Amino acid sequence: MISGGPGTGKTSVINELRNEFEILEEAARNLGDNDERFKGKSIREIEPQDFQDAIFEEQRKQILILQNEGADEVIFSDRGLGDTLAYYKFRGLNISEKIIDFCKEFRYAGIFVLDFLKEYKRDTLRQETEEELRQIHEMIIQTYSELGYKIIFVPCMPVAERVKFIKEKVLSDL
Repeated sequence: MISGGPGTGKTSVINELRNEFEILEEAARNLGDNDERFKGKSIREIEPQDFQDAIFEEQRKQILILQNEGADEVIFSDRGLGDTLAYYKFRGLNISEKIIDFCKEFRYAGIFVLDFLKEYKRDTLRQETEEELRQIHEMIIQTYSELGYKIIFVPCMPVAERVKFIKEKVLSDL
C-alpha cells in the first residue's frame, strides 16, 4: 500500500509501479472523476461524510473482489483503509463500527509512506493548504500505527529511486 499526505508524489510512484504490477486505484480519485455526486467538484464543495463513506465502500468492494479472486501476486494499492480513517478523523466525521472493524480485520502486507516533495500541485479535487497537508500526513502515519502496522518510510528522491526502494523491500518480503 502506497500512502502519504497530498503532495508526496504517490501518483508518480504508482504510475511507475503500474508498468510491472497491478494497481488498486485511489478510491477518492476514482469517485471524484467518475461518480456524478462528486465529479468535477473540489473537496470543499463535496459533502464530507457522504464522500468519505463512498470512499470506504469503494475500497471495501475492491478488497472483497481481490479476496474472492484469490489473488496471490503483488498488488499495490494507491492509498488504503488507514488513509480513509485518517481523513474521517481530519474532517471530524462519524466513523461507524462497521468501518473500524473492517479496517482492523483486513491486513496489508506492507505500508509505504512517501515523504513530501518540494512542490505540491493542486487540482480540482485536492485543495488543501500546506498546514492541512502536514496534518493529514501525520494523521495517516498515526492511523496506520494505531492499526498495528510497521510503516516503511520512503524518502524524497527521484521517482525511479523510490520505486527501486519499494521493490527491494517487497522482494525481501518486507
